[in-house]
Amino acid sequence: MDQDVDSGTNSVLATWKLRTYLRFPWRPLISIVGATVYELNEDFKIVRHTESWNVSALEAVGQIFTPSFDRRPGEQ
Repeated sequence: MDQDVDSGTNSVLATWKLRTYLRFPWRPLISIVGATVYELNEDFKIVRHTESWNVSALEAVGQIFTPSFDRRPGEQ
């Protein structure tokens, strides 16, 4: 995860990647790249966060139902 602090607006930008296989029989691959902006108050406490993804919510849910059948080494 990368992060960037903007002292002018009291915000932190964190970029991240989620990539994992769910433990369902069809082994769906979830792959999302995103960014989260944390807005801070004068005490540097988070007062708001905004998240964005590289896929729509519908596409993210669709990943759950897309079979991959990939297996990691050593899995049965």
